[in-house]
Amino acid sequence: MEYLCIFLALVGLWLLGTWYYRAQQLKELSLRSTAEFGELKRQLTNRHVIVTHLADSIPGSFDPNFERQKLREVSQTAEDSLSIIDPRRPSADQIREFACRERELLILTRELVNSIKTEDELSRAHLVTSCIEGLDRANAQIGNHTSIYNTSALAYQNTKRTSFLRQRKSKEEFTIFDIED
Repeated sequence: MEYLCIFLALVGLWLLGTWYYRAQQLKELSLRSTAEFGELKRQLTNRHVIVTHLADSIPGSFDPNFERQKLREVSQTAEDSLSIIDPRRPSADQIREFACRERELLILTRELVNSIKTEDELSRAHLVTSCIEGLDRANAQIGNHTSIYNTSALAYQNTKRTSFLRQRKSKEEFTIFDIED
């Protein structure tokens, strides 16, 4: 009987240690995901500013099909959608809504950049080339931060899912972020 009590005490301590270790892992992954999502929001906001500057740097005579106002509106809608996402408690619905708006902005931006590249005079304009270079750098940074955030979010979800001491599902679980089309 004495050995059984010792065995049960050891199993209890092991379970308590495992639970504590998992809780610490989840806390660390949550903090990493939150910090990375905050940085990702900052980079996305930066890209929205660059897109607006690019649209403003295009002369009115460039292309009658270029809808400057539509690009501004889509950019503003994406920015508004991004601003309501709380990095500490990112909602899956808000992220999906933003991703939809951001894809629409990316499509319009790519069309504009492709049109600019076909125009020799415009593609050599200093302000336009600076905006396009800034846009390329911003896209690279966004890709890096998205990758880091998604890795942290997946690790968080997997750690939470594989825990044999299931914790109640909360609304603040991190959602994978995908805005590429």
